Amino acid sequence: MSKEDLFAKIKENLVETLELDADHVTLETNIVEDLGADSISLMEFTLALEDEFGIEISDEDAEHILTLGQVVDYVSDKIN
Repeated sequence: MSKEDLFAKIKENLVETLELDADHVTLETNIVEDLGADSISLMEFTLALEDEFGIEISDEDAEHILTLGQVVDYVSDKIN
């Protein structure tokens, strides 16, 4: 799966989980600072990614993933 396709799926998931306007979400978007995600929202987003892509994201890894671009890179590494 290309990174563009991954971005589209992950963005869709994030927009749905956090109930956002998709126009404000880019690869550079910081999930906490720019979107105001709280710990519960982040956990829901992480679980949704794990289900969607059949991967496991450790709590330690999740703490270091700040932007949507970092999420795309992380998921890409896990599935390829």
